[in-house]
Amino acid sequence: MVRLVVLSLLLALAGCAPSPLRQLEEPAGADDLPDWQAGTLTALDEGQHHPAVASLLRQAEQARQQRRWDRVHTYLDQARQIQPRNPAIFYRQAWVRLQQNEPQQAEHLLRRALVFAGEDAALKRRLYALLAEALDAQGRPAEADAARQQSY
Repeated sequence: MVRLVVLSLLLALAGCAPSPLRQLEEPAGADDLPDWQAGTLTALDEGQHHPAVASLLRQAEQARQQRRWDRVHTYLDQARQIQPRNPAIFYRQAWVRLQQNEPQQAEHLLRRALVFAGEDAALKRRLYALLAEALDAQGRPAEADAARQQSY
């Protein structure tokens, strides 16, 4: 009986959801990535995202402005739990790792983002441009040049 009541409540709540669940996994595009200005990202919270992800990105941006990198990581990890295949979130995480002088972690995150980028050429160009920076930071100029070529 308890299971039936719980199931009924869950179904009722699902019917009240403001947007279909498929919106959780809408593919990200290049417009969902933050813009570059003078070699840095303008803000972590740019782009159109699911409301829960957008809220976490705003919190990550506030933490970034305060240079509270542990909080930035927490918010971005939570956003990635909501949208585990969103390359725009991986991109932000990689950028943060580069700011913390962790280029190997940035490279790993960017390679994962490329897997989820699909056929979006503009998105892939932005990912490869940041990947080139991560590879340069690791002292791998030949690989960085190859990534840079992919970004054009």
